[in-house]
Amino acid sequence: MMALLSALGLPITATADEQHSNQDADRAATEDVAPEAADDPGDDQDEPLEVTVRGERQPPRAASAVTVTGGELKLRPRLRPADILEVAPGLLTVQHAGGGKANQYFLRGFDIDHGTDLALFVDGVPVNMVSHGHGQGYADMHFLIPELVSSLQVHKGPYDAQFGDFATAGAVNMELCDAVHESQVSFTAGQYGIFRGLGIVSRDVGASTRFLIAGEAYTQDGPFENEEDLRRFNVTLRATHDLTSLSSLTATWMSYSGRWNASGQLPLREVEAGRLDRFGTLDPFEGGETQRHSGQLRYQARADEAEVDVLVYGVRYNWALFSNFTFFLEDQDHGDMIEQTDDRSLAGIDARTRFHHHLGPLRLETSLGVQGRVDGIDNALHHDRQRERLSTSVDAHINQTAIGLFLDERAQLTDWLTVIAGVRLDRADVSVDDRLDDLATVGDSDGGSAGATLASPKGSVILSPRHWLDLFVNVGRGFHSNDARGAVRSVDPATLLVPATGYEVGVRAAPWQPLTVTAAAYRLDLDSEQVYVGDAGTTEPSDPTTRMGIELAGRLYFGRWLFADAAATFNEAAFRPNSGNAGSVALAPTRTVTAGVGFRAPFGTFGSIRLRHIGPRPATEDERIIAEGWTILDARLGHRLGPAELALDAQNLINTQWREVQFATESQLQNEAAPVEEIHFAPGWPFTFRATLTAYF
Repeated sequence: MMALLSALGLPITATADEQHSNQDADRAATEDVAPEAADDPGDDQDEPLEVTVRGERQPPRAASAVTVTGGELKLRPRLRPADILEVAPGLLTVQHAGGGKANQYFLRGFDIDHGTDLALFVDGVPVNMVSHGHGQGYADMHFLIPELVSSLQVHKGPYDAQFGDFATAGAVNMELCDAVHESQVSFTAGQYGIFRGLGIVSRDVGASTRFLIAGEAYTQDGPFENEEDLRRFNVTLRATHDLTSLSSLTATWMSYSGRWNASGQLPLREVEAGRLDRFGTLDPFEGGETQRHSGQLRYQARADEAEVDVLVYGVRYNWALFSNFTFFLEDQDHGDMIEQTDDRSLAGIDARTRFHHHLGPLRLETSLGVQGRVDGIDNALHHDRQRERLSTSVDAHINQTAIGLFLDERAQLTDWLTVIAGVRLDRADVSVDDRLDDLATVGDSDGGSAGATLASPKGSVILSPRHWLDLFVNVGRGFHSNDARGAVRSVDPATLLVPATGYEVGVRAAPWQPLTVTAAAYRLDLDSEQVYVGDAGTTEPSDPTTRMGIELAGRLYFGRWLFADAAATFNEAAFRPNSGNAGSVALAPTRTVTAGVGFRAPFGTFGSIRLRHIGPRPATEDERIIAEGWTILDARLGHRLGPAELALDAQNLINTQWREVQFATESQLQNEAAPVEEIHFAPGWPFTFRATLTAYF
């Protein structure tokens, strides 16, 4: 009790110097991240690379759990904000339908589409959108300024009680810094109309208050005949006030606006016949626009044996997307363009505490928390021609609430045995007002209310027979939610909360100090798969699936400033026998490989080269159509001299012709007598060169 009162900001007896020393020592012990490097992404000159990747804490919960901090985030070449997620071994991001649409994510045998089975957070604020106009769990990362990310925490599988909806394949939280070591202004120019201006200013006001202001303007046209004309603007404002030496209050505001054109998904038959360039388009009116504004207030406090973290947040969001997946399949006169819209306000709270205590000789660590979220949503689906509405097939208002409680207990039974047990209880309620409901017909309502409650137990055992060796066994239940409109319909309603049960065994070894290797084998049973529906441009629930796979990863440090890493995953995803569907899960990745080498020399030169690979995968459940794999090399090279820095980036270094996104879609062109099912793809960018000049002050 005294520790909790102390954590809440009441006077404590230690001196300020002793308190800071204890806090840093405790952080280094629990996260294995050097205190001076953990919160300062701007201090790259003095930050050694070997402290940038460690387990979530000692010992970690699972072999696959990692935390990435510091200078390595800057060393990796990236074209888009979401590319920062690729520091997680086995996680790949791609882009289609223009540079402003949410990315597509691959992880653990999932083609996650835009986020259905991957929970994403920025500073604890959820990014995934429930009951979204384009697909369940839509997670757009374009509001993020990557240079502000101080740490990235990766949790694969449903084993951690702090994560609820969408955390089936895994969860990633990106923490933003409160201050940077050096303010900066940078300008980027590159091929295909790339231009970026970035400014970050960090100032201290007195001894206890810090301000951070960051702004970004970005444009690109891309290699497409129908230029993307992407325009993206971001602003982040943050103020942090230290209430005591061990407690703080942080207020953050983030605003983002973007608009873009898109070339769409091209039918392979037209490209192979030479009638359509691979960077051409069949509908030049595709594209979209979006705005996102958010505010959050966070209170954090800690003492020797306890910590408290309370976060409240609100988001205002507006989005529209114009797509044409099937061309003239449904309407031979006007075409099949659809307009999807989503207009929402959401608010939430996340309050948690963690404290240490003893039960006899046992040292225990208890974490408990409550999370709540309320969404008010208006979304619609229209049939358009050249972005002008012809008809409306969906027009609904949705109220959706979710509350989750979690309890997690870590017990250090011996020096070599740790047991973690947790449980999570979630409740979701939805109500849908279908503005197009046919009230004259009984029994076919698409409006109404639904609710569901789900308990999710978790458990982990960690054996450490040697100081350099940890063995892990994990089991846990998680879930993803389904769209509220599907859950309330009177005919064949969807399950609101879909359970997923995961199992994992793994090993982490560091037999030689510069080398760390991990291996994990996993299985995930999902009670309902989300299946992409091309003519609606969204996903729908389908039958149960099972995923199994093996992940291998290694990191090696050559001295203080040079490192190499590699990760490979091998996955199998299939519908369960005797379910409604049969065969493979379409588009599920079967093999991924990432690898790279990076360095930052004491005299100011830095660079890296990265490889990304995904193997061929079935595009249909019966494997009639195969989505081809690809291998891409990216590189970065730069030098800092005093306050000035020049960095050169090359994306797709070997100029591979690749299909970044692929779907098996049935479409029909205006001159065709019958529809054709085949690969439709968005082409990956060719070799692209960029240069960035940064001035620090």
